[in-house]
Amino acid sequence: MNEERMQATERLRRELAALTATAEHPTGVCMATVTPKGEIKALHLHPALLTQGAQAVGQVVTETVRLATGAAVQVSFNKMALALGDGMAIDVESIAGDSPFRSTWNPVVPPKAPAEEAVPERRPRGPQTENLDDDAFFDNPSWLR
Repeated sequence: MNEERMQATERLRRELAALTATAEHPTGVCMATVTPKGEIKALHLHPALLTQGAQAVGQVVTETVRLATGAAVQVSFNKMALALGDGMAIDVESIAGDSPFRSTWNPVVPPKAPAEEAVPERRPRGPQTENLDDDAFFDNPSWLR
């Protein structure tokens, strides 16, 4: 039993060490493959991005690497949960923090602030008259169709 556990642990360690994830920027101008530690293994830039200047390139690359790193960390959480069981995965998350896709669904695009709702203007009601006529329904010819 102990030998099986040691082999499973070693297999999980190898899988996590070789793990990478690839993400594409929402605009489609950059794609990055990274490890859960954020090490960039591959980076592809669309030529149109390079015409936007160094600051734009840096921002897009940073956002794309952050997306790919989050995906890689999420995959590593999933592999740990499969290998160790949900209880142990929950314990790991309590120490390491929530998995990336649990804490936010899209870390690149900031949520838009909700538009302020206009409060409808209150209009005073006109004088109410009491109508005692039960046949008022039939007084409107549009209702007789």
